[in-house]
Amino acid sequence: MKRDTINYFAVGLFVLAGLGVLFWALYRISGGAGERDIYYTQYRNVAGLSNGTLVTYEGYVLGKVEGIAPERTDEGIAYRVMLGLRKDWEIPSDSVARIYSEGLLADTVVNISEGHSTTFLEPGGLIKGEQGIDLFAVIGEVAGDFGDLSENAIRPLIESLNQTVQQVGGVLESRVPVIVSDVEHLVGRLNESATHLSGIMDEEGERKAKRILTNIDQASADLSKLTAGLTEVKRDAQVLMAKLDGLVSESGPDMQQATAELRHILEQVSRYSSGILQNMDDTSRNMNEFSRKIRDNPGTLLGGSAPRDKGVQRDR
Repeated sequence: MKRDTINYFAVGLFVLAGLGVLFWALYRISGGAGERDIYYTQYRNVAGLSNGTLVTYEGYVLGKVEGIAPERTDEGIAYRVMLGLRKDWEIPSDSVARIYSEGLLADTVVNISEGHSTTFLEPGGLIKGEQGIDLFAVIGEVAGDFGDLSENAIRPLIESLNQTVQQVGGVLESRVPVIVSDVEHLVGRLNESATHLSGIMDEEGERKAKRILTNIDQASADLSKLTAGLTEVKRDAQVLMAKLDGLVSESGPDMQQATAELRHILEQVSRYSSGILQNMDDTSRNMNEFSRKIRDNPGTLLGGSAPRDKGVQRDR
C-alpha cells in the first residue's frame, strides 16, 4: 500500500548514495580498478602475506598481491610474489619492496621504498625484496633474553645479596651489644671527668689560675724586654770592637797589645752574652708554652703539689 507521507524519490537517492560510498570504499581498499601492471619480488619468508594483501608506494595504496609461488633455489625455498600495481606507474630500478607492519595489531603490507635511479622498471620486472622485521619474533627473542638474564644473572645476584645481608645481620647482632656497652662505659668516664673538673674549677681556683696566667704573661714580657736590651748591648759591643780595631791599627805596639787584650775580653763577653741571650730566648719560649698549657688545662696547675723550698738555710 502506497503511503503519501513517504518521499520515495528521496529514499532512492539515499540508497544510491550509500551504494556509491560502498563502491568507493571497495575501490580504495582494492587499490583501484582497471588494468594493472604486474611486477615481481622475492622473499625467503612470506609470513603475514596472502592474496589480496595491499601494496603501498611510500605509504600510498598502489595495488595488491596477486599471487605467491614457491621456487626451489640453491639456497633453499624462496617465494616469488606477484604484485598487481596501478598501470603506467613509474618505479625506479633501485626501489626496494619490504614486508611492513605498522604495529602488532595492524595489517601487513608490502611497502615499496622509492629509489633514486633515473631508469624505471618495465612491467614484469623484478623489484628488489628485503625481508621485513617480524615484530613477534623480535619480541620472542627479547623475552627469551630476559628469561636467560633473570635465570643466569638476576637470580644469582639476589641470592648473593641475601647471603651478604644475612652475614652482615649476624655480625651486627653479635657486635652491637659490645659496641653499645663500650659507648656506655665511655660516656660514664666522660661524666666522671666532667664532675672532677667542675670540682677543681671552683671560684677560688679560677681566681688563682687567672693570677698565675697574668704573672706568667708579665714575666714573658719582661724576658722579651731583657732579650731586646741584651741584643742592643751586643750591637754596641760590636761597634766598640770595630772602633778599637781602628784605634789599634793607628796606635803603637803597646796600645795594640792593650787593645788586643781588651778585644779578647770583649769577645768573651760577646760569647757569654750570646749564650745568655739564647738561654733567655729559650726561657721565654718555655714560659709561653707553660702559659699555653695552663690556659688549656688549669687543673694541671691546681692538681699539682707545691715545690719544696730549696733556699739557703741560715745559721742560727
